[in-house]
Amino acid sequence: MLILIGNKLSSSGLNATSIEKLAIDLDSRYRIESASDKKNIIFRIIDIISLIIINRKVCKLIVVDVFSTRAFYFSGIVMLLARFFNIFSIPVFRGGSLPERFESSPALFNLFFKKNQFIICPSSFLADYFRTKKLNCKIIHNYIEIKNYPYKIRNKIMPRLFWVRSIDAIYNPLMAIKVLNEVLKFSSNAELCMVGPFKDNTINQIKELIIKFNVGDKVKIQGKLEKKEWIELSKDFDIFLNTTNIDNQPVSVIEAMALGLPIVSTNVGGIPNLLTHNKTAKLVEINDVNGMVDCIKEYLSDNTGMIEIVKNARELVESEFNQDIVIPQWVDIIEKYTIPSNLSK
Repeated sequence: MLILIGNKLSSSGLNATSIEKLAIDLDSRYRIESASDKKNIIFRIIDIISLIIINRKVCKLIVVDVFSTRAFYFSGIVMLLARFFNIFSIPVFRGGSLPERFESSPALFNLFFKKNQFIICPSSFLADYFRTKKLNCKIIHNYIEIKNYPYKIRNKIMPRLFWVRSIDAIYNPLMAIKVLNEVLKFSSNAELCMVGPFKDNTINQIKELIIKFNVGDKVKIQGKLEKKEWIELSKDFDIFLNTTNIDNQPVSVIEAMALGLPIVSTNVGGIPNLLTHNKTAKLVEINDVNGMVDCIKEYLSDNTGMIEIVKNARELVESEFNQDIVIPQWVDIIEKYTIPSNLSK
């Protein structure tokens, strides 16, 4: 049996996570148990610990997502339990600010992860950093099922801006409102659609900024939508904004690449390892509103260049971030480092 540990909060109104999708995609091959769908911290840690203890004699592998927030401690507890019960474990470093977490508490970091045979990193950004810390890192990318993302050829675009992420301060959604306000100064038909669940009080700041700029008729805040819904909605928009302050390898950006949306993104964390400026997207510095506006202008004025960029982006997703390519990599890892007869259904 295989246990996957990470956020499973899509049933609570948040976006589905990579670990949720991985559990579904491996379920046809292996017996899978996963945790946790509990929002309360106490209930969450009880859920995780009890799952491991109950299944300690039959579980041959634990895969756990690692972020830099308080979930860092949950993943650390999982690592210690796996070691205590002699269960092979694979941490997956997903958090874009994990290097800062290491620098602030290296001893704790090494306690949790130093003894692992290897660590999975979705991006070379984290793998390269942690290799300098003497951790054995293997890269397995985040992925999507490419057939679910129709590629739209946009021969002529307008400043119809699309933003998809949890509405949370770390993703800097306020920047999208500021960008729209500047774009409206040269294009009165500009508009912005924001899709994503509300995670903190940033939504209130967004509403205040909308009032301040008097752009209420130009902004649609959709909240959380099912993936099929926002993919369909994306057909009405022409430019994807990724305004984040912290990032690793965001699936939402990979999805935008697959859909044929020209992307303007901040160049934080692992973004430059995913996107190449003027080849698969346009990149700007963190919180650089004017830079993002200039990139939008470039897309609008250079139709040929825009089409080439989105074509390159789609091809990159097909070759590196496609489920048909990535899932076999997971299967190879699982069957190389565990006993297949004890995992397979």
